Amino acid sequence: MYSREQAAEIRKEFWVAFDVYSRKFIGAKRKWITYNTGIKDLVLKFDINRDNAKVLLLIEHRSEDKRFDIFVKIKEMEMLFEESLGKDWIWNEQFINDSGKAVCAIYKELDGVNIYNKNDWTKVFDFFAIEMMKLEEAFDDFKPLIKDYINTNF
Repeated sequence: MYSREQAAEIRKEFWVAFDVYSRKFIGAKRKWITYNTGIKDLVLKFDINRDNAKVLLLIEHRSEDKRFDIFVKIKEMEMLFEESLGKDWIWNEQFINDSGKAVCAIYKELDGVNIYNKNDWTKVFDFFAIEMMKLEEAFDDFKPLIKDYINTNF
């Protein structure tokens, strides 16, 4: 078991190492989209803990009705997503985020990895980079449609 400070240092080391590793996928100057999606309340996110790693698209609108409406609109494009992402992504309209809030999520999960096990890091780095590149590409394809839907309906 690690102290709080040791755990924080390992998490920091993980993210710094991933940033260095991901440069071979996205280049030296580019950053992952993550929170800078251009659509309020839609974020792309990496997540890792002691049990698994996830690449996620989160719909975080505070209104449950609006959040679900956006999720349904994106779900209508599921076949397009599957062309880019594959069929093994999870669609969850009641996902609990790391803050304990209910959000809608589309994500892919890699089980059996642990942020505190450095032997898992390369496997997680590959998973993060490959799956986020797919998610960003799919997001770019449907972004204008979702942006238009939100602007028209909210």
